[in-house]
Amino acid sequence: MILVLLLLGGSLALASTRDSDIDRPEVIREYLAEFCFYQEPSLIYQAIKDVLLRMPYKDFLNVTNRQRPILFTEFYDSGTARFASSSEFMVAKDAPPCCQEGFTIIKLGMGLGLAKTPGPIEGVVAHEIAHRVLDSIRKGNVNCDAERAANHLIIKWGFKKEFKEASRLFGQKKGDPAACQESAKKNSDRH
Repeated sequence: MILVLLLLGGSLALASTRDSDIDRPEVIREYLAEFCFYQEPSLIYQAIKDVLLRMPYKDFLNVTNRQRPILFTEFYDSGTARFASSSEFMVAKDAPPCCQEGFTIIKLGMGLGLAKTPGPIEGVVAHEIAHRVLDSIRKGNVNCDAERAANHLIIKWGFKKEFKEASRLFGQKKGDPAACQESAKKNSDRH
């Protein structure tokens, strides 16, 4: 499977300090047209859009910055693409500068299609975006504490319901290989 992301010259100059100074839905539409594999009416696209709409403005500006954008792409865990796939990142001649500070790739598994509503997918998308906002990888925090910090941040953003739905549908199940699994009591105390 080959994915081509063509970065077009959008009007994503987000230097404003107030959310009311921009048309956030329009900025999101343009941003996702450039940096997202998924398209409407996909539930995954809807979930990404909803998270970007609802997250705090300061964090929204961070993750939609052309200097270090987030690329949303697919991840296959079945078929021949589960072995390998490639993506190409291309910039159009007339596009504003992009990626001078790197970029983040969020790979969203096709298994998210198990969700019948965007809510659980929003929980997953918000969690992955939270890693970027917290700079988990750049700071070398790739451990259970980073996972808990991302979960805490998305709850702070207002995604508690979506976090619980995602945990129920996609989270680690009892008997799965050890990972960052907290006890039910500890989880309920924290949230």
